[in-house]
Amino acid sequence: MAPNAPGGPSSPQPGQPAAPAVLGVPLTAPRPDTKGTGSLGGARGNFTRFARTGSRSALGSALSGYVRGSTGGARRAARRMGSSRATASGLLGVVRDFQRLGPTETLRQLNLAGLATQPAADVFVAILEFICPPGGAVDDAIARQAMLETIGDLAEAGLGSFDTLTPEQLQDVFLDFISRSIEGRVMADLGGRGITFPDDIAAVESAQAQLHDFVEGATRGQLAGRLESLERLSDRDIENVVNQIYETAFDLVAVAGEAAA
Repeated sequence: MAPNAPGGPSSPQPGQPAAPAVLGVPLTAPRPDTKGTGSLGGARGNFTRFARTGSRSALGSALSGYVRGSTGGARRAARRMGSSRATASGLLGVVRDFQRLGPTETLRQLNLAGLATQPAADVFVAILEFICPPGGAVDDAIARQAMLETIGDLAEAGLGSFDTLTPEQLQDVFLDFISRSIEGRVMADLGGRGITFPDDIAAVESAQAQLHDFVEGATRGQLAGRLESLERLSDRDIENVVNQIYETAFDLVAVAGEAAA
């Protein structure tokens, strides 16, 4: 569940200049690439069975079918993550600058230096407005909701103030966003039209938790090793790393899905 906005500022105050173009965020988020996609019918059918029964094998079949067939492969699946890729680049830029410049200077680039000692979740709510502003498209909503859920996870973990975070904790925040955004994309593509979820709210929550556990379990440990030496990366390098991470993540999800089916 998305946390409430903190009392601190989430955007520049009157009289302050707008935040500079930093963190490797493209001025315009790339549109999701849906070229080469196949039918979602088979994956939707298995996802429906999973939603109704909680079957892990049905979930595995749905996810592997979605990546391998419906989207046209892991690379194509990654290219569907338009706004999420832009947000992930911005978030990874924060992680890089935190390691390279320290917490206060990282926030100063966003006119948020005064928040360095505030709770980490509150600071990320403020950062959210720079790396993932509200948008009207479904793709924008997926990225923003994934970021809000990531912040909710951060608040629940109670990690303290922003300036006391470790590089490993920041990398965990980034990887959490990757998982959450993939889940959001899957739900938008497979869990929208034509899917009948159980009337029992607990069953719906259980299905969502299962999807999260499946995606996170398939990706988190394997992707952590790709975040070494971040402080050396340029903005363009960060965009390339994010693209590679999404592609690898979707391939890992497909492999895990095939194993579970």
